[in-house]
Amino acid sequence: MNPLRTRCAVAIGTMLATVAIGSAAAPSAASPSAASPPPELVVPSAAYPTVQSAVDAARSGDRIAVRPGVYREQLTIRKNLTITGAGAGKTTILAPAHLVTGSDGLNSIVTLDNAASVKISRLAVSGPGSGTCDEGALGAGIRVLGGAHLDLSHAAVSHIKDTPMAPCFRSANSILIGDLPAGTGSATIRDSRITDYQGSGVVVLNSGSEATLLRNIITGQKSISTDGIEFVEATGRVEQNTVSDNSCREPDAGCGTDFFTEFQHAGILANTGVVVTKNRLVGNQLGIYAFGTMETSHNTLIDNEYFGMALQDGEFTAYKDSIRGGGGGVAVVASAVDTTARLNRVRITEVSGEPIQKFECCGFTATVTTEP
Repeated sequence: MNPLRTRCAVAIGTMLATVAIGSAAAPSAASPSAASPPPELVVPSAAYPTVQSAVDAARSGDRIAVRPGVYREQLTIRKNLTITGAGAGKTTILAPAHLVTGSDGLNSIVTLDNAASVKISRLAVSGPGSGTCDEGALGAGIRVLGGAHLDLSHAAVSHIKDTPMAPCFRSANSILIGDLPAGTGSATIRDSRITDYQGSGVVVLNSGSEATLLRNIITGQKSISTDGIEFVEATGRVEQNTVSDNSCREPDAGCGTDFFTEFQHAGILANTGVVVTKNRLVGNQLGIYAFGTMETSHNTLIDNEYFGMALQDGEFTAYKDSIRGGGGGVAVVASAVDTTARLNRVRITEVSGEPIQKFECCGFTATVTTEP
């Protein structure tokens, strides 16, 4: 709030003139320039020893500043807030020994709900969890449901896995947005590092859910099967991300190159309504695995084990994508509908298998056109 300033005047006329000028120049209490900034709650402090205590005390629109340190706690946020740490390497929200199950039946370290819009930056969310597949498994690092929106930037989400690590169903996704068959959420995730997850890096579920991923580094691990980014019925944009080390590993024995009887894991798995452009995909089983009607462009795909891209059951256009190394270039798969793929100035080099392969099943056809 601007302090009230007064001036003494020798003459009555000078004083009145000064008051008149000050009255004209001073903003009214209702004007935007006079509005006070939202309060900032500092953690830790005498009033707010934990992040959750600050969240509970805050009013919608408040800001929470979290000082350097490790905060072993679980957060539930149901109001509009801005939460800022001292840096992803300095401020960490760490999974507690015992997690409380959320409204969706999953154990998550941070949960956004109730249509809250929450900005989180300059901090880390980290596991591992202490549960197992049978009891207490860690569901997600950050969970977004109930129509909530996450704005995550300059952050880290790491070690989202159980103890011991195992392929639990719907378990240990770094960031999980929306739900199936019902439930939505949205997110903007940028300039962040998402690593060492047990399930997937980012999962976006349901037709009402949406996410934009920009300039992130998303890295799986080499002990268990993972996917980097998954959109299932959801929409969004995936741009300028580096996604690596997502593949099929023991004990997931059902993986292979047969698209009709085996499973494949991907750096980016996406469907109709997702734009995939300018990403770098390295060392995944499939670089991009696409379904429906999609366009990809200017992606760089390097040393992906099975194929740089697999395009299944729909209509696809790939423009100026570059595939180098790995088992094959582009797989075009028709298993439920006739499938067409238009490869426009797609460069495929140094692959050990065929640059372009078609897989057809059940009376459906795969058609590929190439344009230099």
